[in-house]
Parts: sequence; structure tokens; C-alpha cells
Amino acid sequence: MVDFKQAHPNIIHGYRVLAPLGEGAASRLFVVHDPETKELLALKHVRVTSPEERRFLAQAEREHQVASRVTASTVRRSRRLVRYRELLRITEVAIVMDFVDGKPLDAVGKLPLWDLVSVFADAASGLAHLHELGWAHADFKPGNLIRTSPGRATIIDLGQASRLGEAKTRIQGTPGFLSPEQIKREPIDARTDAFLLGATIYRQLTGRYAAGGISETVQRLPLQRLVASVPPELQVLVDQCLDPIPERRPSCLKRVAVQLATCADRLQSGDGGTLPCRPMAETA
Repeated sequence: MVDFKQAHPNIIHGYRVLAPLGEGAASRLFVVHDPETKELLALKHVRVTSPEERRFLAQAEREHQVASRVTASTVRRSRRLVRYRELLRITEVAIVMDFVDGKPLDAVGKLPLWDLVSVFADAASGLAHLHELGWAHADFKPGNLIRTSPGRATIIDLGQASRLGEAKTRIQGTPGFLSPEQIKREPIDARTDAFLLGATIYRQLTGRYAAGGISETVQRLPLQRLVASVPPELQVLVDQCLDPIPERRPSCLKRVAVQLATCADRLQSGDGGTLPCRPMAETA
């Protein structure tokens, strides 16, 4: 087990801790060194102290269940799940995952538009891979997409993943990106991820949220009205993804990935301009 009172544990289940990467409600993420393979890896350590927090263990188990089947570079893969027991009850888990070298999309800074659209193409491709495995990400947002190099990205954090067609008993996700069916606790599928992708693109290009919270709504202005340099085909695609009626959204994100990659190629061959990747200040 790991003593959470330590600022930086030296060893976690045989892996040498090099640096902290972040933390959540009941978890801490570290970059670690595997003494056997000499690899750099990411390790998420989840610890609960009350029955109310046990859902975080279930989320970690689900993340490993999904990510251990991943074979695409556009989604972070899980290597191993370690369980810790106290009096026969699991109180801690550690997920050993691929280390993704890069920054979350909402922390990168300014990027050429072609680069940003190409990153979105990788995101759509990664979501499509999850759908092929029978899962929806269900919490896709800028902070869960790591830009690894110009035009390339990897999806992370599958703790909220849902089986295609699953209806969750409580609202899960991030306000500002929630689809209507998530708020209504209706079945989640590939079209839910299409909505989240559209909300992410809209947020990154405009600095505004395209969706509301659990009980609030927002008035979404046309993308091109806020960002004149956005190509018409990207405006159309975002509008389709953000349609409040799931049946009218794209259901095949492989096709969306091709559309975005084609748009990125056209922008790169011309004057794509530069747009802020970090969300701008909200405007009235």
C-alpha cells in the first residue's frame, strides 16, 4: 500500500515514482519507472476511506477493463491492475498505464488551426476505436485529450466509460459538455461521444461552452460567427455533432475522423491561421 501522507511516495508496488502528474477526488497520478523493462509509465493510484467513495474503485476497475483492450495509439492503454486488500475488502487499486508525453489540450496554448483540427481528427479516431470495442468514453473533453506532437493526440481517462447502449443511474460527466441524453439518464452510445467531440471543438475554438450543466442551458452561437476563419465544412460538422437529437448526429466517428483529417490537410496546405487552444475568457 501507499502512504498518502507522503508528498511523493518513492515506490508504488515496485515502480519507482519520478514525479506527480495530477490528482483527483480519490486518486493520484504519477510518472513511474519500471525497473524490469526500464520504461516510463503512468500509474494511477486510487484509495478510498469511506463506503461513499467506493465508486472511485469501480471507476478504476472499469478504466482498466476498457483500456487493457486498447490497441490504437490514439487512446492510452492500461498494462496492469493491482488491488490492495484490508480485511478482505479492496481499499486501493493501482492502474499501470502507458505514459503519454504531452499536455492536455486545454493547457497547450496557441496552435495553428490545421494542427488543432488534426488533433480533433485523432480524437475522433480514438473514440471510434473505443466504439469498436463496445464502449463510449462518455466524459470526453479538452482535459482528457493529450496533444503529443503537432497534429497528434491521445485520449486519456476512461473512468466514466459506458458500454454502448448503457443508461447510467446517475448523471456522470462534466458540466458544459454533457449531452441531453446524459442529463436525462438515457442510453449512451457513439452519438453521445459525437456530441462531446463537438462540444470540445466548439470550446477550444471559441472559448465558450456549447452545452449547459445538469439543469441549465446555453444559447450556442454559430461557430463561424465567433471565429471567422473556421471553414464551412467544420461549421457543418460541429453543428451535426451538437444536434440535441441523437439520431441526427454522426454515428460513425471513423468517418468524422476522415472529414477532420481532410479539413486539416486543406488548412495546412493554405493559410490556416492560428487559434488559441487554451479557452479564452468568456464574453457576453
